[in-house]
Amino acid sequence: MKFKSIILGIATTAVLLGVLVATRMMELANKSPEFKIREVESVSLPEPPPPAPEEISDDVPPPPPPALADLAVTQELNQPALPVMVMKIDPRLAVDTFFTDEPPAPLPTIARPRPRPSVKPVIKKPKRPGIKSSPAQPKSQYDLGELDQKPRLLRNPSVTFPRSIKGARSGRVVVRVAILPSGRSQFLSIISSTHPALIPLAKRIGNGSRFTPPTRQGKPVKAVMTWPITIKK
Repeated sequence: MKFKSIILGIATTAVLLGVLVATRMMELANKSPEFKIREVESVSLPEPPPPAPEEISDDVPPPPPPALADLAVTQELNQPALPVMVMKIDPRLAVDTFFTDEPPAPLPTIARPRPRPSVKPVIKKPKRPGIKSSPAQPKSQYDLGELDQKPRLLRNPSVTFPRSIKGARSGRVVVRVAILPSGRSQFLSIISSTHPALIPLAKRIGNGSRFTPPTRQGKPVKAVMTWPITIKK
């Protein structure tokens, strides 16, 4: 029991010492260091003495002025050199006066360049959208060269060679006919004939013949052609 009380006292003493040491360390940590400012005495320096004046001797004479031969004229670089006339002119010499009746020569004329003609720019009008050009209207009749192929003769009416024409066994009449889309021929006019008696026969042939239908781009059309008709006895 006595041993326990001794140990308890030692422990209590150690705890108290630890608390005192910790409290002292905290006080030292919170305490700011002190700085003392010492006064510095000012020292005044003496002013430097003024410089001694230069002594001028009265015995030494001043330098002589430069001679005229030693003086040189300086030329400005910005101005060009001007020619100098060396010959001397006597103002007492007489000067001869002269006159002339010829007029002075005219001044040369300078040809002025001709102004170029102004070219106006060509402004193309924009096409209106949605407006299409109308297709070309089909012709009412076509020539043989405009057809898909030349019409072929299928049949023609038979005619009798006129007896009034003696001494000839045949005759020729050139007519102009129209071939309808159905292929039927239609007489238009007489171009030439070897005998007047053959004209009525040629008209009959021109109005009653039959051809293959003329076509253009696969469509039946009306064609006009020159047809030479030969009539034999």
